[in-house]
Amino acid sequence: MRNSIILFFVILSFQAIAQRSISVTKAPSGITVDGYLDEPEWQEAEIASGFTQITPNTGQPSQKNTTIKVLYDDDALYIGAYCYDDPKEMSKILCQRDRYNTNTDYISIMIDTYNDKLNGFVFSVSTMGVQYDAKIYAGDYNSKLDMIWYSQVQHTDSGWVAEIKIPYSAIRFAKKDEQLWGINFTRNTSAIREEASWNPVRPDLNNIVTQAGLLKGIKNITPPLRLFFLPFVSSYLQHYPSNVVGKSGWGYDFNGGMDIKYGVNEAFTLDMTLVPDFGQVVSDNFVLNLSPFEVRFDENRPFFTEGTELFEKAGLFYSRRVGGRPINGNRAFSSLGSNEQLIENPSTTTLINASKFSGRNKNGLGIGVFNGISAPQYATIENIITGEKRSVETAPLANYNVMVFDQNLKNNSSITLTNTNVMRSGATYDANVTGLNTTLNTKDNAYAIAGSAAVSQKYFPDSIALGHNFSVWSGKQTGNFTFGSSYSQMSNTYDPNDLGFLLNNNNQSIYSEVAYNIYKPFWKLNRLWSNANFTYARLYAPNVFTGLFYNMSVGAFDKRFDAASVFVNGSVGPSYDYFEPRTPGYFFKGPTFVAPGFWVSSNYQRVFALDFGATIGVTDIDWRDYVFHFSPRIRATDKLFIVYRLDKEYRINQRGYAIPFMGMRPETDAIIFGRRDVETTVNTIDLSYTMTNKMGITFRLRHYWSKLDYKDFYELQKDGTLVKSDVTGLNPDGSSIYNNNFNAFTIDMVYRWIFSPASELNVVWKNNIFASDDQVDIRYFNNLSSTIVADQLNSFSVRLVYFLDYQTLRKQFRK
Repeated sequence: MRNSIILFFVILSFQAIAQRSISVTKAPSGITVDGYLDEPEWQEAEIASGFTQITPNTGQPSQKNTTIKVLYDDDALYIGAYCYDDPKEMSKILCQRDRYNTNTDYISIMIDTYNDKLNGFVFSVSTMGVQYDAKIYAGDYNSKLDMIWYSQVQHTDSGWVAEIKIPYSAIRFAKKDEQLWGINFTRNTSAIREEASWNPVRPDLNNIVTQAGLLKGIKNITPPLRLFFLPFVSSYLQHYPSNVVGKSGWGYDFNGGMDIKYGVNEAFTLDMTLVPDFGQVVSDNFVLNLSPFEVRFDENRPFFTEGTELFEKAGLFYSRRVGGRPINGNRAFSSLGSNEQLIENPSTTTLINASKFSGRNKNGLGIGVFNGISAPQYATIENIITGEKRSVETAPLANYNVMVFDQNLKNNSSITLTNTNVMRSGATYDANVTGLNTTLNTKDNAYAIAGSAAVSQKYFPDSIALGHNFSVWSGKQTGNFTFGSSYSQMSNTYDPNDLGFLLNNNNQSIYSEVAYNIYKPFWKLNRLWSNANFTYARLYAPNVFTGLFYNMSVGAFDKRFDAASVFVNGSVGPSYDYFEPRTPGYFFKGPTFVAPGFWVSSNYQRVFALDFGATIGVTDIDWRDYVFHFSPRIRATDKLFIVYRLDKEYRINQRGYAIPFMGMRPETDAIIFGRRDVETTVNTIDLSYTMTNKMGITFRLRHYWSKLDYKDFYELQKDGTLVKSDVTGLNPDGSSIYNNNFNAFTIDMVYRWIFSPASELNVVWKNNIFASDDQVDIRYFNNLSSTIVADQLNSFSVRLVYFLDYQTLRKQFRK
């Protein structure tokens, strides 16, 4: 017993000294950021060195020597990094800001200004001076924001040197006499695929903020006034064939607006966008959706990608709802009278303005408030005889609100309260969702328990619809062996989708997983991972069994840093799908299936690398799935990078709900399913040419092609089985009602020039083609030829954004 107590205190003392610290020196004369570190203050600064590997050989000394020095003054923090290396082995890859890849050599600084082990800022610079920055919350990185900071890099005979200036206006910290910040430095060396850190970091613990060292000695600094203006102007020229004699297909537009950032105090920031313009965002990856659920698209609008991590934590905020699809869009079609046609039906609403207030105080309380207002939207209907036009409202004036309170707790734990609310004018219902989330970790973060609960409310003129959702998880999350189990329940009336995103409600499940990972090199491998999980699923109402599913995988990196994995997923017995029939009270009895597969990925450090993978799905009927992807990656020069990807799916004799695409559904009360072949081909080309560390061109071409060919039709029975139907699936003219040949062809080409911090010029060409017919007996290149000559939208735009700092403006005016 006595020996155990001694060992316990020895372990505690080891943990106590494991956190390294560095004291910072004040530079009264200021520092010129030029990459030379020749000021006298640099010579006197304390040195941080002795980096250890995160990967590949965790805990071992870094193969490359790195020394760090830190200074500060009244306006900023300064970091000087000496990265020793053979100049012939150094990566000199150029890429655009925030778009690092595995071929990039860089040095990073992580700062936890509140020392709460949850929140952090990351600033990185590469050997070629390319910047990367991000905000961290509990291990999640948000790099879709551009903070204002400065860096310069110099190459030497013994490696490279980075000098970095981080103004206090770029970070948040408490107002007090002496600061104690968490800090860590990491270095990535691509030639040897090594990531190393100053304070040791365990790869099995996801949150790097909890493993930071300490920065001591910053005294008597004051959080500065943070007031930034980002005015913009943009101009658009676009063409879409009008197909009307005498009517031009050309159109143009000129916009102007402004984003404003105001630091309310040292912790909280107010962001506003006035008359926003999102016309240059990248095209969505459109697909032929055969499921009963909507497709989720990524958010690419800058205002909604910057500083929204607090709002998104609970999973109740899907920003694409704001300024998204009109809620009553189908009203345009249902309102058509005899001799009327739909002239215009906008697919999105117009966002008038949006603002967000967010931050975290010195007690660890994070507060976020979001508000957005979208204008009413109207469709235009024309009488084809008289030419008279009328408008139909498809979306009312709407106000979107999100409020979040997130409290840090001990041991990297937290509790979060989130409320989302949508208020609409007129008779369209209002919606409200309130959720509570918590994560509680043990002192060493090895074990955790997490839970969430939410209630949704819809307010109709004469009723209220209520729904609920809750889940709980517990398990071991660090070490070689990890495990966890969860239970979740979601009522059939729970609906957060007015401001959130949920594929489907009405379910309950038990989920369990085990994993075993080896993080250190052994045998011929650098790392190995394995995982097995099982899901037991039921419907909530009625409370019936819907399926038992499993997934198992094992993968590894070898000593050459090539990776491979094999996996298998499937069902234990048939599944019972209550969503595919699109009709309450019915379900589809799906076949038992098993789907083994694999993927391989060669070392991206090579000039030519290759990703390849395949999956074969086998059922106990004649339904088969064949899926594979093939993606070569070519680093032609240090400036030119090309990635091609082919995704191919063959789903043979798939059973599914028959969706009419090319005609009217046959008049029958039966639920019609079909046996169909679905062939999908996606070709994507991504090209990046970076001229300097502040200027480059990106080109993305994506062609999505999906053919849906129905063979037979069936009527769904109450017991979930299918009985052959006499439905022919043909229109009176003999054309198919259900077959579909769908194409989505998009091009996004962007020239970006960051001519000063946060100020940039963007020139964009976008080409969009969407075509659909019932010609499923067509080869790929014949289909492509007919697609690229179809009606298409071509858009050319120029957008200029200029960053203005109130502090700088005030100093200039005083002169």
